[in-house]
Amino acid sequence: MLGLKANLAKFFLLAALVPPATVAIARRAAEIGGPDSAAGWTALSIAVGSGSAIAGSLLAGWVADRGQRSARSRWWVLLGGTALGVLALGWMSFARTGVELAAGWGLAQAGLSGAIAVSRALLTHVPAVRRERSAVIMIATSSVGLLVPLGLLILLPGSAWITSICLALCAVAVAAIALRRPLLPAAGGSRAPTAVPAREERARTPTPRMSWGSVLALGFSAQVALSAYLTYHPLDVVARLGLEWDQAVRAGALVLAVALVGLVGASVVMMIFPRVLRRALPLLSLAGALLVSGLILRAVTASLAPLMLSGLLSGIGIGISTTLLFTAALALTTSERAGWRLGVYSAVTGIGQLIGPSLVLGTVIALTGAPDYSALFLLLALIPSGWILVALTVSLRRRRCETP
Repeated sequence: MLGLKANLAKFFLLAALVPPATVAIARRAAEIGGPDSAAGWTALSIAVGSGSAIAGSLLAGWVADRGQRSARSRWWVLLGGTALGVLALGWMSFARTGVELAAGWGLAQAGLSGAIAVSRALLTHVPAVRRERSAVIMIATSSVGLLVPLGLLILLPGSAWITSICLALCAVAVAAIALRRPLLPAAGGSRAPTAVPAREERARTPTPRMSWGSVLALGFSAQVALSAYLTYHPLDVVARLGLEWDQAVRAGALVLAVALVGLVGASVVMMIFPRVLRRALPLLSLAGALLVSGLILRAVTASLAPLMLSGLLSGIGIGISTTLLFTAALALTTSERAGWRLGVYSAVTGIGQLIGPSLVLGTVIALTGAPDYSALFLLLALIPSGWILVALTVSLRRRRCETP
């Protein structure tokens, strides 16, 4: 039940972040400053939110490791962060200046991202033999949750703010339900569970063969690509397909929905066959190849059907890489330090989210002299190309070492 509630909480938390991140901020930025400054205000808002997400993840992780370090105390931290996110989203929905938009998104990201970091830490209270499957399920259910706001955006393109606030309120409800009944031992089991040594706990949990530094580096690079993709996705759809905003919202949400279907599909396959997660290098190469293909196709196409295919390829690649990295991160920590350790993981990926949009857009402008979105997606394809190169290099070194 604890794993179910933690997964459900993250389901709603991530879903609440989708409408502002994918379309609402860009649309409000265009309304505030016009098309000429929309990209700048959007990038600024995303950057402020990403910086706040880093601080929120670290702070929530630190607080979650104070006191009893119990599941119940961590639920209180999750509830507080989610409540802050709800208030900030409500403020953003009435923003009339770019500064208000950026500040509101900063507070929303601090609260909701901190709550997401704590939801990950809650999985360390699940028995060690079930954590791998719980981690994969968390990725899959979170991705399914992202389909909910995208479906609503397709049906009601003007409902982004209401959708986001209602989904965040659902996360508040999950935390409140979890706190209503203390997590007590089952009947007849009055004794406290015996603590499992960290070394034995890790040994009982199958894990990808990755170091903590590798997990952080790959998570950082993946978030750079993903944040830049999502930041400029709505503006690119408007420019590439020549649509008005309502039509562009539907088309963009449809592309992301297809991408999420691929992401969920990849996570489900790994949930059914969890042993494939031990083959980290082949999985990383496969994820990189799919993501490179999707980004290149995105850069050269000018119609909706190829955009949807590119989204599907990218979604499968992101699903593989995300599941691989989160499973490795969860297996490399213990419940005693879960809040801080997974808070650091969230913060490092948040740094990638912070610098990704500005770094990529600035590089494109420096090379082409204009915000060329086709060049932007081609540039993003270099990141997963690096994954393939690293995986092949490590594989060759291992073979040479094993050869007598």
